[in-house]
Amino acid sequence: MQLLSNLSRKVEKVTEGLLYLLLLVMVITTFLQVFFRYVMFHSLPWSEEVSRYALVWLTFIGASYGLKRGIHVAVEVLVQALPPGPKRALKALGYLLMSLLGLVLLVYGAKLVRVNMGQLSPSLHIPIGLIYAALPVGGLTMFIHALTCLFEPRKEVEG
Repeated sequence: MQLLSNLSRKVEKVTEGLLYLLLLVMVITTFLQVFFRYVMFHSLPWSEEVSRYALVWLTFIGASYGLKRGIHVAVEVLVQALPPGPKRALKALGYLLMSLLGLVLLVYGAKLVRVNMGQLSPSLHIPIGLIYAALPVGGLTMFIHALTCLFEPRKEVEG
């Protein structure tokens, strides 16, 4: 379990840096598009694609990061009303289902990547498969983090 925990921490650090980078790319390209459209009076045809693809990657990487940090929005009225034993079992079931979702994203996302590597994006002319690669990467990180949360439950913070 120590190996899984160490791997999860390393993946968390890498994804955190990647999330900052992707957000920065989105902000800069959107700002440049607005600047060029309203000040220079012509648009950048590639800026929308860059922002959109950065958002796709940010979404899938961010989902696993939110899982690791425990910051997803949740309605826990039922969970909080349960005694400690069933509460732990329900949370474990949730992490188990999230790890299965990560595996599904990994396996079927990899198939989507293979199928779409021959198709090019309209403006950037990069393989669409690289954009779809966000699914297996996000699935793998979600799988790692969900298993870590399953086997190393966090202490509950009251209040």
